[in-house]
Amino acid sequence: MGRTVIAEELLQDRIQEILKAAGKGTTTGLLVGQAHGQKREDYVVHLIRTPQMEEAVQAGKKKKKGATKSETLDQMWIAEHAKQVQRMLPGGLNIMGIFVVVPSEESKNIQSQLIQVLYSVHKTLQKTSFPKTTKEGEEDEQHRIVLQICSVTKKFTTKTFNVVDTRDSGTVAEWKFQSFVGQWPLLHTAVAVNINIPILRGEATKTLHQQLDTAISPFCECILQGLCTFNGVLRNGDQPLQAQEPPQGKKGHGKGKGRHKEAKTAHQPTSDGPEMFCVQILTQATNNKFKEAMVTECGGTVFIRGLIQARAYVHSKATVAQASQAIREDVVRCLTARCELLAEDVLEVKDFTADREEMDITPRRVFGRLHETHLSVCDYMFEDEGVEDCIARCQELVDVTLAPEDVEIDAERLPEPDELEKPMCGIMADDDDDDTEAEEVMTAQASWEKWKKSYIGTMIGAGIAVVVSGLFMYLES
Repeated sequence: MGRTVIAEELLQDRIQEILKAAGKGTTTGLLVGQAHGQKREDYVVHLIRTPQMEEAVQAGKKKKKGATKSETLDQMWIAEHAKQVQRMLPGGLNIMGIFVVVPSEESKNIQSQLIQVLYSVHKTLQKTSFPKTTKEGEEDEQHRIVLQICSVTKKFTTKTFNVVDTRDSGTVAEWKFQSFVGQWPLLHTAVAVNINIPILRGEATKTLHQQLDTAISPFCECILQGLCTFNGVLRNGDQPLQAQEPPQGKKGHGKGKGRHKEAKTAHQPTSDGPEMFCVQILTQATNNKFKEAMVTECGGTVFIRGLIQARAYVHSKATVAQASQAIREDVVRCLTARCELLAEDVLEVKDFTADREEMDITPRRVFGRLHETHLSVCDYMFEDEGVEDCIARCQELVDVTLAPEDVEIDAERLPEPDELEKPMCGIMADDDDDDTEAEEVMTAQASWEKWKKSYIGTMIGAGIAVVVSGLFMYLES
């Protein structure tokens, strides 16, 4: 029995728009959504067309209609696009597969290329995902969807492929439209980041991004293994996140039947909109007191400080475990994306190996509305950029047309001038006096708490070298 792919009803107009723009040519793109995790169902909430290569090189150049087959099925180009899209998605939303709009006469000739593109996209996403700790719904992560739409007959052909098995020929799946996004709850949290990263002289051959990626790995693993409270309550992982409505109209049923009936009743959102959950991530405290000391020669130190704002969306039948994983993965995705973006920016305009002591503003996270729903996509806006830059990137990379009022730029803020000071300077100092160690730790902690208070309520982002919308990276040589 094949899987069922449920597409949001609003996408019917979206697909008609794509078909009209494709004309008699071939158009490829990405499917964005979420796997059910417990049933053989997948949800699709957005279709993103692959940008033309001319658009990626020259921003603002008009897109061609009906691009040629060789252009649209460029494996590396589509895979790179998938990598860019993945870091612009909030927690819970992932790239589920690919789609293609193709004339009927080209349908058979394109099959082998479609499969190659699918596997290329999957391998690229596996490299960028961090780390692979999927437990709930892990089996669903092994399949990808291929949607093929005939531009002449408008016929839908859907298949799922087991990307772990390269010999898999695909399984036919059912594609249907249904309205469901309005029932998806919103999860949000803010996570404090306080990381000291020594830049080792022996690792000069590594790029700044590689060194940062390695250094933040312990923090990311700690987040992914943490426990989550929802609205202040620690709940069992197998419980449904949203309370299910009790069955109505039938009385006298047995206890077992009652539970079965309740599980099949969809949660209805309130009149005020989707349900929202405030999440707090609890991590295990680490004790480095008994670890063996290791002396290394460092060329500098990077301090990352601030608060990361994270948000995630899960389907209405999601469990607490699935919701916990979605919000934790968004924290990790957000931090790694900013480190990558800032590393690229630093290397473009500066010599990272030069002796210097300064801070660089990292991009702050902004959100844009996805269609006429409460779902959102995200972007990262540098200090010298404006809303129009975010709108242009969202149009090009995630194929979403936004108005200025659709962009949420106040979720995070840039630091004030008096906040651009290196906190906890004394924490790196050496002290052999054990009697004063506890006092110094308390002083350093109080310094950090005082610095952090200025960001509570506004939620700042994470970054490198200066303050990244809440998170700043300070480089010290």
